[in-house]
Amino acid sequence: MTFGVMYPAYSSYKAIKTIEKEDDIQWLCYWVIFGLFTFIEFFLDIVLMWVPLYQELKLAFIIWLALPQTKGALFVWQRSKDTIDKWLIKVEEQVGKITAATTAAESKPEEKKDS
Repeated sequence: MTFGVMYPAYSSYKAIKTIEKEDDIQWLCYWVIFGLFTFIEFFLDIVLMWVPLYQELKLAFIIWLALPQTKGALFVWQRSKDTIDKWLIKVEEQVGKITAATTAAESKPEEKKDS
């Protein structure tokens, strides 16, 4: 929790207060990568818990992502942004279909049955 959330949250707060954009980009990339990693891990947890040293490797990965000296999150983002963009487009299309279907269903007047 400390390395994955508290330190990045503190550093993000400090980055917001500065004029430079580079630190803002680093932390925005961190939060996107961390969020996707957490989302994927949620579904693979039952398998990952059997991988030896998984927790230690996860901690090392998160520290690498978060440290400004390594700029791991920026490294991962630059190499995976096209894949993330393609996935996001598919998700947005599905959300649009669901929203359209919900809106259409709500706009139909209910038919009253005569008793």
